[in-house]
Amino acid sequence: MLYIENGGTRLGILPDVGGRVVMLSRNGAPNIFKSDYRLWEEGERLQPAADQLEFRAYNGQEVWVGPQCEWWKHQDLNEEQKHSTLFWPPDPYISYGSFTVVRHISCEVTMVGPESPISGVRLKKHIMITADGVVHYDVEATNIRKEPVSWDLWLIARTNGNNPTFVPVSSPFDVRVTGATHPDCEGDAPYMVKDGYFTFTPERRSFSYYACTGKAFIRPSRPFIATLSGRDLLVIRFEHHNPDQLHPAQSEVEIYNYASSDDDVLMEMEYHAPYTTLQPGESMKTSQTWEILPFSGFISREMITTFLDKVK
Repeated sequence: MLYIENGGTRLGILPDVGGRVVMLSRNGAPNIFKSDYRLWEEGERLQPAADQLEFRAYNGQEVWVGPQCEWWKHQDLNEEQKHSTLFWPPDPYISYGSFTVVRHISCEVTMVGPESPISGVRLKKHIMITADGVVHYDVEATNIRKEPVSWDLWLIARTNGNNPTFVPVSSPFDVRVTGATHPDCEGDAPYMVKDGYFTFTPERRSFSYYACTGKAFIRPSRPFIATLSGRDLLVIRFEHHNPDQLHPAQSEVEIYNYASSDDDVLMEMEYHAPYTTLQPGESMKTSQTWEILPFSGFISREMITTFLDKVK
């Protein structure tokens, strides 16, 4: 585990598991990100390969490329995956590859990932915490092939699915929610769009199913996602883009909720940057800021959304 900290904010990063952030904490509070600490120091890491299809839920925050429907379509190392319609799992080189740390000081780290023969890109991540505790997260993808590749950068942060999570929207028509991932055995994840915010509401789920799942595709009215963990309100900010810059299969913000009756509850807060064609050697970048704000009011949807109305 590699740590950086500043201004009361501390991050824990696993460079050898895709350079992912598995811990985010402010002033010693519990980890905001959902991550299994038992995996942080496991004895044997997954080794990326074209036939390595295991998905290990380290969770935390990581980067994929999108769209998901194209994940295995531009490679010839695994023909079965190339012709599969399951579009899963993600590129193992991006998710589980070992990143080389090229710079590390107390409040900053830069890491470079392996070249992926699956997606044809190499990722570089730069993470810095400012003196006031704000995290600046930058990621760059470079085309390593001799022909063009087309992807977006897809940033995913995971938290406890019971934590209330909010995305500002202008209208319910800016939200499309899919049904259960496996409708033969799962129920639909409940949600609401009210007072200008979309929110999954797992506390209202049906316990007739072992789990309720759903994914929301959202055009946000303001460029942020917020989630409350205890008294810490995490605000993830990003750059707004026109819908025509995005791949039609994806949205600028996507929120996935999984809630099972045994209290295994997960929320994924996802952001898609523009879909871009990279010429050989060409790069694209995107970024986010993560700010943890103290929330002292009564914990209710109305109080949280009133607070968020003032967030810039």
